[in-house]
Amino acid sequence: MASLWWNNRCEDDALPSIRWVLSLAKAAVLRYGVRGLVIDPYNELDHQRPPNMTETEYVSQMLTLVKRFAQHHSCHVWFVAHPRQLHNWIGGPPNMYDISGSAHFINKCDNGIIIHRNRNPDAGDIDQVQICVRKVRNKVVGTIGDAYLSYNRVTGEFRDTEVDHRRR
Repeated sequence: MASLWWNNRCEDDALPSIRWVLSLAKAAVLRYGVRGLVIDPYNELDHQRPPNMTETEYVSQMLTLVKRFAQHHSCHVWFVAHPRQLHNWIGGPPNMYDISGSAHFINKCDNGIIIHRNRNPDAGDIDQVQICVRKVRNKVVGTIGDAYLSYNRVTGEFRDTEVDHRRR
C-alpha cells in the first residue's frame, strides 16, 4: 500500500514540503489506520524558509510540526536524516550532532538511533552493521547502547552477531 500511495502522489518534479508529507500522512492515518510514518530522507524535502529565518530555527519549527503530528494522531514517525560530510572520519559511527542541519535533531527527538555501516574493509567486517541507540527519552521503551548485526548478502537478512563488542 505504501509504495502505491507514494507513487500516485509524487508525479511531478517538485520537492515535497514537510507540510505536504504530513497532510498526506494525516489522510493515511484517518483512511487506513496507519500508525507509522517513515520520512526518508530529510534532505529530499523542500526546505524553503523565510530569508530572516536561520536553518536552526527552521529545523526546530519543522521538527515541532512532526512531533505534534505524531502526538495528535498517535502515529510513530521515524525521521531519517543522514550525517553531513565527515571530513575527518576515522571509521567509527557518527554521532547525533553530525546530522546535517541542526543539533535540534537530537535535542527534540524522543529516541535517537544511528545505523552505521562499515564501508572500509581495513576497519573491520563490511557486512557488519552497528545499531547505536544514543537517546531514549522514555526509559520504559529501551536503553542507550549498541547492538551489532551481520548482513547476509545471499538472503538479504540481518542477524545478531555472536561477537562481543563491549566498549573497550
